[in-house]
Formats: sequence, structure tokens, C-alpha cells
Amino acid sequence: MKEKQNTKIRSSLKNRNKKLAIIIVGLLLAISLGILYLVTKPKEPEVPEETNIVVPVEDDKKMDEELRKKWLANKAINEDYVGELVFDSGLIDVSFVQAKDVYDSNGEFYTFYDENGKRVIDPTGHNGNDVYIWTNWKTGKYDLYEEGGSVFMDYRNELSDQNIMIFGHHFARDWDTSGSKQFTPLDILLKEENYKGNETLKLILDNQIRSYVITNVIVIDVYNEKQLQILRTDMDIDFYGKEDPGFFAGYIDYIDSISKYDTGEKLCADDKILCLVTCIQHQPQYREIIICKQTEIKDYE
Repeated sequence: MKEKQNTKIRSSLKNRNKKLAIIIVGLLLAISLGILYLVTKPKEPEVPEETNIVVPVEDDKKMDEELRKKWLANKAINEDYVGELVFDSGLIDVSFVQAKDVYDSNGEFYTFYDENGKRVIDPTGHNGNDVYIWTNWKTGKYDLYEEGGSVFMDYRNELSDQNIMIFGHHFARDWDTSGSKQFTPLDILLKEENYKGNETLKLILDNQIRSYVITNVIVIDVYNEKQLQILRTDMDIDFYGKEDPGFFAGYIDYIDSISKYDTGEKLCADDKILCLVTCIQHQPQYREIIICKQTEIKDYE
């Protein structure tokens, strides 16, 4: 996304809770580069009795207009669009989608591709995550080199789940020197010195904004069954598939034990969490997982 769009989203997020100022009849709000400038509330003027004064309703329950327009525009492009993932620092600013199955909501088999660009025609062995891993959500075309497919939420997830997982590719920096595509920038968080300043992020959803703070940065081996089970939606089933309402407390201890460093942020058993998952450069056996806890949720009309 363009830096201009990034600035607009971050500026909009910071101003989302400000109340609208009283508008004096005849005064126009100046618009520059698509950003609304707020005017300071003036002293109440003396006006003729017959003059109608328009006083806007206090409506900070409404999402920022620019954010809402962007969400609706993306939803019009693809019904599978879910929202935006935005780091407050600007480290990452991406759209993400979700396919619940290899068949769309109309029961039609999705058009999607494997890593080599061959269209998948047999659903056997595939799930919803395969739909967008190499397919551009805007164009529906194979995309390995430009955007690297799409950032997507796990097909098993509901937005109400305790653990939401979002996947994105990592591009080797010796191939993509910009280091900006998809989840590539997450690799700087492997070093503790890059945590401060990059620890907060948001999900911009349909009339809702969720705020998060990073609690853990870990690397897992995809051949380690226990580590792989960190990526789960059900937090009441233990590592062995048995029901265990107290599992999440043990889960927290486990991820703390394998974290790269202590962030100073801790999880509690009733926290809702977000896991960002990507690859490690030139190490296909490993995955970087950024675990974040939800700190605030703001609903809009």
C-alpha cells in the first residue's frame, strides 16, 4: 500500500474518538489530501431569532468516514475481504481475507493456484487456507512475485474465537530488498531491540476496531507436533486432543518458555489473542509467530 494510505489510516485511528465540533452556518471545512481538519469549537455567536442553527449530534459511535469507505470498497471487490491489519508504527499495513472452504458461499469451487501457478482442480487434500496463499484476493489471479498471494485469516476461525490466526508470506530480503511485502517486516521483531515502538497494532473490521499489544515473539519447528499445536482455535482442548477447560493457562506457560525474549506483557487465561504467522528467511522448517493480546474493542454503528 502507498505510504499516503498508511498515513491516512494512522491519522484516522488517532482521531477516531474526537467529538465533532459545532459547525457555524456558512463555514466550510477545508479538505486537503483527503484528511479532515477539525475546527476548534467557537464561542456561541449571537444570531437572529429566525436563523436555524445546525448542531451535529455527538456521534463518536460512528467509524471514521475514510476507514469506513475503504472497508466498504474492499468488500465490494471481494466478499471474502475481512479487514485491515495495521501496526501503529506503520511497520505493516495490509488487507486480509478469509475463505472458509474451497467452495465459495454460492457452492462454487474457487479458482485458486498452487505455488507453481497451476490451477487447482481437485479439492482433495485442500482447505480454505489454500485458496489465497498464492492467489491475489483483488484479481483472483496467481500471484507469486508481486504481492505473494494474499494475507489471510485461518479458514477455521470465527472473529469471536479466543485465538485468531492470520498468515502472511515472508519474502527473503536478498530477493526483495524493500523488505516490505506482506509479513516480511515481522522479522525485525526477532530482535528484542526492535520491540519497543512496534508493539501495538489494530484490526479494522466491519464497524469495529480491535487494539492489540504483542506479548510473545516465538519461532516454532513445523515438525515439532507440540509447537505446531500453538496454532489452534480451540483453547479448551489440550495438546493430546482431550477436553481441558484449564488448557489455556498451561498454554501461556509453554509459549512463555519458548519465547525469544520477555516483552514485559503477560497473557491471562481469559485474554483474546491474535497470532500472526509467517516464515523464516531461508529456513523453511521454521515459522515466526507473533502473539498479541486484545486490549480494547470499539464497536461502531
